[in-house]
Amino acid sequence: LMHRFTFSKSLICATLGIISLPSFAALQPESEAALAGETQRACHFNKDTSTDCTTTYRYTILTNNGREMLSRIDFSFPETDQLEIIDAQSTQPGAKPVALAQSQIDTRMAPNPDQGFLRARQTSIAFPNLRIGTRITYTVREHTAAKPLMEHFHYLMMFGPTPVRSDGFKSTFTAEQPIVWRSELMEDFTFTPSADNKTLVIEQKKPRFVNYINEAGNAYIREMPRVEIGSSNQVQEYFGNLATRYNEILAAKLPANAAKAVSGLKGLPPAQQVSGLMQFIHDQYRYLGDWRATDRGYVPFTLSEIEARGYGDCKDLSILLTAMLKASGIQAETSWVSRGSNPLGLLLPGTSSANHAIVRAQVDGQVWWLDPTNPVFLPGRSMPDIQNRWALVVDAEGKVRQDHIPEAAPSLSMAVKKFEHFNRDGQARTTAEVEMGQMTLMQLSYADTDSGVSATDLNLCNHFGKEISDCKISREKTGFVVPERYKVHATLTNLRALENLSGQQIYKPAFMSERWDSLMNYRRTGQLADLYMADPEKVTYDITLSGARVGKPINTCSVSSPWFDMELSSKRNKDEYRYLYSMTQKHSWLSHDEIMSAPFEAMLQQARACNEKMQQVVQLNSKG
Repeated sequence: LMHRFTFSKSLICATLGIISLPSFAALQPESEAALAGETQRACHFNKDTSTDCTTTYRYTILTNNGREMLSRIDFSFPETDQLEIIDAQSTQPGAKPVALAQSQIDTRMAPNPDQGFLRARQTSIAFPNLRIGTRITYTVREHTAAKPLMEHFHYLMMFGPTPVRSDGFKSTFTAEQPIVWRSELMEDFTFTPSADNKTLVIEQKKPRFVNYINEAGNAYIREMPRVEIGSSNQVQEYFGNLATRYNEILAAKLPANAAKAVSGLKGLPPAQQVSGLMQFIHDQYRYLGDWRATDRGYVPFTLSEIEARGYGDCKDLSILLTAMLKASGIQAETSWVSRGSNPLGLLLPGTSSANHAIVRAQVDGQVWWLDPTNPVFLPGRSMPDIQNRWALVVDAEGKVRQDHIPEAAPSLSMAVKKFEHFNRDGQARTTAEVEMGQMTLMQLSYADTDSGVSATDLNLCNHFGKEISDCKISREKTGFVVPERYKVHATLTNLRALENLSGQQIYKPAFMSERWDSLMNYRRTGQLADLYMADPEKVTYDITLSGARVGKPINTCSVSSPWFDMELSSKRNKDEYRYLYSMTQKHSWLSHDEIMSAPFEAMLQQARACNEKMQQVVQLNSKG
């Protein structure tokens, strides 16, 4: 439980949906597999939930890329665990097996992560003389120590896309208590339990190769073969002891600084109290995981330990925030989620499913999902990496229930109001007002902190056109708590506001086509994955042109669909031409089936036709 949201420094591009266009996408042919592999594993779940596994891997190198993949093989493991390499050997084509020399096995301390201390060791092996046709075999023996306060084991296996052809897979699981399991899309495997369910054998039926090529950069395979193995199917049996410990920590007296912060916010409306407490934690505590003493698993430090250190990981900061909210009279419960763009549903509600701790709070009759590890905060808005997924919530009685964090409704992320006046050379003197909200504003605030205001202003200027000069940005200082709306004022000269095409001057706003081109390309090239479109949002543009005559008026057009809404219209007032454009992205995900459907194709055709109306032949006035 040591994760935080990763912010991109790119500001406007993310909102405009600029996505790279790959070439033809497909399932990779089996003839291009880099390696052929076989895996045989035997795992025993001990009574204390520690695990002993012995796994033998066999690979045959099929391509030069396969040789690179096996150049060095790393295993990282906590210092409290054990890992041993046994029976490692390589076989050249037509030769006898050669045992791996001990000098080719290296164990050392693994590097600490960027934001924490992690007492882990790393063992690496390097086989000599790898070339196409070489076969290597090695066996790894692992002991995974029990985590604090856990009485039930939980083990996950996923079989995602890989350039390795799996010629065989067999895993035998044994336990001191009956094994339960849930699986998804595992039709290529057999499950053979013993009569008492204390042994389970999972075996691949026949060789399989599944890999994807030339998918978009925001593409994910959201459903893949997977199985979860445990000793219970009840969330309370997995998390009950942890919930009790969390409530014991919360029952302690607030440390002095935290108590002072709570007292200083008393009397304010609940939403302002929440913002104040989030600001306090941001100002006073660093996000930093400390795993030096022991692998704490899900167990936070005590409130006094957290205050004394001045830092903590997600569970430490979340339990501190929970305690401060409760002391403020705001209902708050610490919760566990699986954080990231592509969450998987719960098969078994066990302790290997969640990777992050947050807080569920009731604020003015609404549920807020609060993440104190993030570098920015927008009151009432869940971050995209925790939206639309399950959450396991700890109540005041130590009961753990499953809740759901909804997908956020689309809200204004950027409204651009721009006035462009052309001179006789086709350059445009531009003034603009950009109103930001949601993730666009949060990205801006983070960029100010991470890169500095001057760097961020240059970034903003560069997104107003292809060749910009004399750009001046005027805006208020950003902070950790961002407002609902925020304005950026810009003045600049666009040296290439028009494109010269066969002697004609063409005006085409950059924002108009990239999103639809990428989705058209998805269909044309036969991509297969689902696309992550990030936070649902609405963007609007209000553009006024002067100093030129346009070739034709723009007829109003609109698109309405379950995925996107779009509107485009124009007005003429004397020698000025005004264009109004809005686009609403309604959901974070577009599934493959949706994109390939006839209604989606019709929507794309409408959107592209609507966009193309914005492209104009412009005749410059003789006077600048």
